[in-house]
Amino acid sequence: MTVFRAYDVRGVYGTELTEDLAARVGSSFGSFVRGEDVSLGRDTRTSGPAIEKAFLEGVLSTGCRVRSYGVIPIAVLSFITKQDGLAAAAYISASHNPPEYNGIRFRTGDGYGLLYQESAIMKYYREGGFLTGKGTVESHSAGSAIDRYRQFVAAKLNLERPLKVVLDMGNGAACTMNGFYRDLGMQSIVLNGNMDGRFPGRGPAPSEDTLKEACRTVMKEKADFGVGFDPDADRGIVIDDRGRVIPPEKVAVILAKRRYKPGDLVISGFDCSMILEKELEPAGIKVKRERVGDVFVANTVKNTGAVLGVERSGHFFLPEFQYSDDPFAMSLALAEIISKGEKLSELADQIPDYPYLQKSIRLQEDPSRVMLRLREDLASMDPDTTDGLKITDQSHSVLIRPSNTEPLIRLYVETSGGDLKELVEKYEGIIGKAMSS
Repeated sequence: MTVFRAYDVRGVYGTELTEDLAARVGSSFGSFVRGEDVSLGRDTRTSGPAIEKAFLEGVLSTGCRVRSYGVIPIAVLSFITKQDGLAAAAYISASHNPPEYNGIRFRTGDGYGLLYQESAIMKYYREGGFLTGKGTVESHSAGSAIDRYRQFVAAKLNLERPLKVVLDMGNGAACTMNGFYRDLGMQSIVLNGNMDGRFPGRGPAPSEDTLKEACRTVMKEKADFGVGFDPDADRGIVIDDRGRVIPPEKVAVILAKRRYKPGDLVISGFDCSMILEKELEPAGIKVKRERVGDVFVANTVKNTGAVLGVERSGHFFLPEFQYSDDPFAMSLALAEIISKGEKLSELADQIPDYPYLQKSIRLQEDPSRVMLRLREDLASMDPDTTDGLKITDQSHSVLIRPSNTEPLIRLYVETSGGDLKELVEKYEGIIGKAMSS
């Protein structure tokens, strides 16, 4: 299996992702930035130091000057990269994947996701011809970067009353933010706040299932809300004051309606709920869909001048703070709204729920072959092919698309009627037929 995914390098450490490969990627990255100044960080995975060391050796061999921050949230590294005028950033992480995985992620000088496959990085990786030089590395404190970020967001924040927040750090890079909310005037209750790359607390992926302890803690402590983070801290899953996980689309609707204005543009992932259009367009806020993937959404937010971007997986983009996906900025913007008096649960309940189901179907063959058969089978329904195959009518939407990170086909079904089970069975049967072909 290739480790070059749609928007990062990712694989099982030691078999798919090795030190030799990481070093070559480092040489490719350093050559791409022409030996300029870059930043480097990682999450808490146990393989992180080894992959970081190998990658760094490759970067230094091209003459780059590297500012290394160690374990730091990728959102903070992105902020520092732009603030300090660096050429780009690299980050060692496999995001929400299990602990045996690791990867290498890239950021532009403006701090948002680099579409590396459209850059010279891949050309250098395939063809060689790397720049040569004697680079330097400076170790910088993650704490000092976080404090600079805190001062930046504090100037944009206006809390009208003190708030209590539950933070499930997930044993990842968010653990470095333990004092961040407290220093901004909130009372914070931290869960899984010790760095551990095995992610023993609740696993690497924050979800309704894995955040049950955080949900209980929100209710027990009578907190205003809670947030669960993934290992590199680019995702944030929100819990309301009633201990319920709130879908990212509802969070986006709340932010857009109370923070932005008619005529503004919101970018959403292709798999997001149709609730975005149904709630925002009557308010005069435009919604544009982009293919699934935080890097794709980030680039579209930047290039269109949108005020907000959201993915169903919990990535939020608030350009008023920075172009990077930033769960901390999202949670602070949400806190400001809540501090004005309304409970998050009341705001969420003003937005209807549509039954929604996502299923992952593991494949034994190339997903592209199955998708070709499905495109032929579903041609009569005139599917939207922006990202996979999407069939939409007034009452429901169905999306079938290959995963960007695993050998899976994902099925997403949403309906405003009572026919969710029937729709799921219908399209599972269509996918099964295409697989058996």
